[in-house]
Amino acid sequence: MPTTNIEGIIVSYDHYRPTEDNGGQRIMYIHGTGCNAKVFSGHIQAISEQHEAVAIDLPGHGESEGNGFRSAADYAFFVGALIEHLEWESCIVAGHSLGGGIALSLALYFGDLVAGLMLIDTGARLRVNRKVLDLARKAAETGGVNTQQDSRFGYADSTPQHVVEGVTAVTSGCDSRVVYKDWIADDSFDCMSRLGQITVPSLVICGEQDPLTPLKYHEYLRDRLPHCDLATIEHAGHWPFVENPSAFNEAVINFLSEQA
Repeated sequence: MPTTNIEGIIVSYDHYRPTEDNGGQRIMYIHGTGCNAKVFSGHIQAISEQHEAVAIDLPGHGESEGNGFRSAADYAFFVGALIEHLEWESCIVAGHSLGGGIALSLALYFGDLVAGLMLIDTGARLRVNRKVLDLARKAAETGGVNTQQDSRFGYADSTPQHVVEGVTAVTSGCDSRVVYKDWIADDSFDCMSRLGQITVPSLVICGEQDPLTPLKYHEYLRDRLPHCDLATIEHAGHWPFVENPSAFNEAVINFLSEQA
């Protein structure tokens, strides 16, 4: 993976380029809590013939250095710095779960870098159950594994087990101390009163069976972001890009083509 140095922290990222200039979009993908760039690999490969895409390993995640942060705004600074490192004037920013909060923060604080948003199973406010926070804290203190829920929680009933195990393999290597900070970043994120300031074209995408960030979160975004559409992905929970990739890819491709 290529890397860059941002304020003394080596940040890694996956970079996918079309073999030819097809007039496509540039997209920055931001993963969620305890995850890393690899979770988007299948989706980005499916769109990379037309579009240039980068998926960041946030500090403390994947192959990036650092210890993570307790706020979406801190993570947004690093995403913005990566966009500038790539010498992109602006791009579509796609964020999943906590990554959606980071994408919204980027639009608020570094708006000149954001040409559009794709907000995936996320919300304008991301509250975390107290039990989840307590278990994550205990795991961070002991260096143990966070066993806060069964492995299928967050997925649609119809999602094959091998898909669940694939995501688990991507997320399992994240330091429990970083995961705890991510949950705090989730819980503290709230831009509900500021959505009207974000005027770029936006698409919110929700797995219809997502128990973590349910449909009402996305309807709220659709109704309050000035230029926003909603796509609901059937047979998917919190991870629609791996649970129903064909429907997810279609929604993304349609949105990107509209921004040409």
